[in-house]
Amino acid sequence: MHRDILMITEEIIKTLSKEGELSIRQISLKVKTHRVVALKSLEFLKKINLVKERRSDKTERVERLFSLR
Repeated sequence: MHRDILMITEEIIKTLSKEGELSIRQISLKVKTHRVVALKSLEFLKKINLVKERRSDKTERVERLFSLR
C-alpha cells in the first residue's frame, strides 16, 4: 500500500513529538517508510522551521539528528 507524502509527514511529526530526537534511520523504521522519503519530508519540515537538525558527536560517522522546534 502506498501512502501519501503528507500522511508520512504527519506520522513523522507525531513520532518526533513522542520520541524527541531521532536519526533519519530511526525515523524511517518507526514510520515504516524508505529513508529517501523520510529525508525528503524532513527537509521540507526543516525548510518551514518545524524541525531542527544537528550533527551527532557521539559516533565517528556523521549522523543527522532531527527534533521538533
